[in-house]
Parts: sequence; C-alpha cells; structure tokens
Amino acid sequence: MERPIPSDIVEQWMTHLRLQRTRARDMIWLIEKGATLHDGRDGEPMHDATQRWLEEQRQVVADVDRLVGLYDGIND
Repeated sequence: MERPIPSDIVEQWMTHLRLQRTRARDMIWLIEKGATLHDGRDGEPMHDATQRWLEEQRQVVADVDRLVGLYDGIND
C-alpha cells in the first residue's frame, strides 16, 4: 500500500540519519586515533571489540550516504 508521507516527517528522518552519520564518523576518528572499546560485564572488560565497532560505524556511514543519495536524487 502506497501512501504519501508528510515532508516534515521525511526531513526529521533525514536529520536523524545525518546525526547518526556524524556520530559514526566521530567514533571512527576516535578509533583511528587510538581509542579502544571492550565488551564486558559488570564494568570488567572481557575482550576487545574495537574492530567490530569500527566496521559497524563504517557501515553506518555507508548506509546513510546511500540513503542521503537516494533522498537527494528524488529532490533534484
């Protein structure tokens, strides 16, 4: 079923996606500058999760870039 979505809702989604991309880019920068992330329990690190986080954040950037490209293509 197709139905129109109000433009203000779409703009809110796009703003949210762009913020997520900015946060992901910031996390990538931190990791590339030496920050590490660890999975753990009760405040105790159990194993290094830095590489997994880096890959996830890079995927977020790629996904948002793709969605923004679709959005921009519709609005050109």
